[in-house]
Amino acid sequence: MYTYKVQTQDQLLLHVQQWNINKKYKGIICIIHGLGEHQGRYEHLAKFYIDNGFQVYSYDQRGHGKSEGKRGHTPGIESNLDDLERVIKTIPHHHLFLYGHSFGGNVLANFLLRKQPKYLSGAILSAAWMQLAKVPNTIQLGMTKLMTSIFPSFTQNNKLNSTNLSNDTKVCKHYDEDSLNHNQISIRLFTDFYHAGKWAIENADKLNVNTLMLHGSDDAIICKSGTEQFANKSNGMATYKLFENTKHEPHNDLTKKDVFTYTLNWLEESLS
Repeated sequence: MYTYKVQTQDQLLLHVQQWNINKKYKGIICIIHGLGEHQGRYEHLAKFYIDNGFQVYSYDQRGHGKSEGKRGHTPGIESNLDDLERVIKTIPHHHLFLYGHSFGGNVLANFLLRKQPKYLSGAILSAAWMQLAKVPNTIQLGMTKLMTSIFPSFTQNNKLNSTNLSNDTKVCKHYDEDSLNHNQISIRLFTDFYHAGKWAIENADKLNVNTLMLHGSDDAIICKSGTEQFANKSNGMATYKLFENTKHEPHNDLTKKDVFTYTLNWLEESLS
């Protein structure tokens, strides 16, 4: 494993990992983690792809893991998109795939639609934050809008219940005990990405990258209908796969072997 730093536009240092160094590889995958977690939680996923001939990279998003920045905060969506673009510039582009989960899937979906990258071989969106399972009411959204104008970096508990992550109780226990995880989300992060998820669905017809969309049937955090709507509006550019008896983290659930195999087959078909 090789680690290095990438500097953001506002002078923060992002922690990036190259999980393996293979001179011969089928393709490259860069993983973008979700809210409150970090890239280390994807070690088993990285190992699976490495064992099947891929080079794997990942990074801790700003305000997460070993990267700098206030926990759970971003100045705005453009900062996250620029961060991703800066990380990608350090990675070879030959047969490059991006893999984003949950909040990371929101970042990735908006990156694909707003930046229109021409160099990607494909993308995987795992339980991407398009639409929350529990939609805020009008009063809550109004208060959020007001707070964004007054104190955008104010953070609060994201109220994530780890039992909603996976049917595997060991995964939930490890999540709660992991000191690199946090439970914070800022007003700005929520506001920007709540609206960015809705915008992504409305503009899915702009997708120009071959994309696989995964979702668990029992996800109580991110609504699977948002993923389905995005795929339906993508003019055939996105393939939607629903995994039964699976919660918010398909790669960490009891069905993960099926998830791994399905994604691997899709990646290899995309390379053929």
